[in-house]
Parts: sequence; C-alpha cells; structure tokens
Amino acid sequence: MIICACNRLSDTAVRNHCETAAGNARVKNVYPALGGQACCGRCARTIREIVRETNAAALAGAKAEMRAAA
Repeated sequence: MIICACNRLSDTAVRNHCETAAGNARVKNVYPALGGQACCGRCARTIREIVRETNAAALAGAKAEMRAAA
C-alpha cells in the first residue's frame, strides 16, 4: 500500500528499510534512503509507527538471541 503519495513510498519499502537498519531506523533517514524527501508530512505518523514497530521487533529478537546464547 502506498503510504507516501509525494514520494510514492509503500509500507513494504519502509518496513524493508527499517528491518535492514536492525533496530536503528530513524524517521529522518527513511526518506533519503528510499530516494525521497519529506514533503507534505501526511505520511510521517505512519512511517513513525512502522519505525517503532520494526525497532521494537529487532530489540525483542536481539534479547531472545541473548537469552538463547546464555
């Protein structure tokens, strides 16, 4: 689904970028990493939610790996 009409960014592209960042994704880095720039701002809330979700999932995965290794 397209979440940013100005830059034609899909939720899948944003999630893939955030997952690649391995818990260090930042909203301000999403636009340039995907070849765009912040414009009208209508997508910022959705991108922020995706960043939070993927960062939390990466953190949970890292904690699970540490527990398994212990």
